Amino acid sequence: MIPTHKMIKMRALDAHDLNHMAEQLRDGLCPLIGMVHEHMTFTLLINRFCWNHEDKIADKNIYYRSHVGLLFRHVQSVQRKGFEQHGPERILNLLNIHVQEEAPDTWIHLVFSNGHEIRLKVDKLEVYLSDLHDPWPTKVKPTHIHEHISEMSA
Repeated sequence: MIPTHKMIKMRALDAHDLNHMAEQLRDGLCPLIGMVHEHMTFTLLINRFCWNHEDKIADKNIYYRSHVGLLFRHVQSVQRKGFEQHGPERILNLLNIHVQEEAPDTWIHLVFSNGHEIRLKVDKLEVYLSDLHDPWPTKVKPTHIHEHISEMSA
């Protein structure tokens, strides 16, 4: 039985809010087919790792993932770096989201593993995130090389 889970619903109107949102989405898996830019919006479907939700069952850690919808409004243009929308890679691993102000422009950077990136030129910052349904269990927790440096040097 999956335990009750508080679903996430957030809005970001400034860089501070967006940083908090990015923490919730770190290591999210983003299928290219779930990315759409139209009518001054950019939307993504993300399979997010639930960093704030963990259980133990029979001395084994059980983690959770959930599908999330992410909507950016006031998007003027979208630039991709390191991949093509219809290229061979089908899923990107989201590492971070941050804002860059280059007067008079505002850019939102979605940074993925393997040097991939999406840059959104926006008129103003307005982003919405919402879990789309209850999470499901997984035994796998994302790991990062910086977490294992001491093990590697031993």
